[in-house]
Amino acid sequence: MNSLRFVATAIALACLTLSARAEAPPKFADYPVRVYAGKIAIPRLVTPDLRARRETFLAAADDGKIDAAGRYIVVKLPCGSTCVAPTLLDARTGKIIELFTVSGWHEVSDDFDPVVSRANSRMIVFRGARNEAGIVGNHFYLIEGRGRLKHLHTQDTQANFETSPKIK
Repeated sequence: MNSLRFVATAIALACLTLSARAEAPPKFADYPVRVYAGKIAIPRLVTPDLRARRETFLAAADDGKIDAAGRYIVVKLPCGSTCVAPTLLDARTGKIIELFTVSGWHEVSDDFDPVVSRANSRMIVFRGARNEAGIVGNHFYLIEGRGRLKHLHTQDTQANFETSPKIK
């Protein structure tokens, strides 16, 4: 009787694992949003660290290229040779939202981007390990109100982004 229970448990776990692996990652088209077309606000540099990067944020605002969730400019601050600290600059308010670091990629193509987003979608994808820990892969998030992030899905690439599936 115990061996039958063991086999049934093993089969149930295998089915759960297979269904989790079969889960397709979300798509940008699943989270549409209208893109802000007004004047880009001056970045609010409220901390010494943000003020130290004044030129970077002013250049991003001057460029005016909204590239995430209809209202954010993604600014990728360097934090090492294979590390970026992405921030969101709110084009409407000038507020800067600091996020986690993304690092640890090994195999990448020439066009690799550690942060993938679309102006007309609330989804954003961070590629690597978040805060230098955990799975090195594609981490799909939804940008919610006030720039808060909601985790949607993680895809383990084992640090190889040359062969990882294309983000759609």
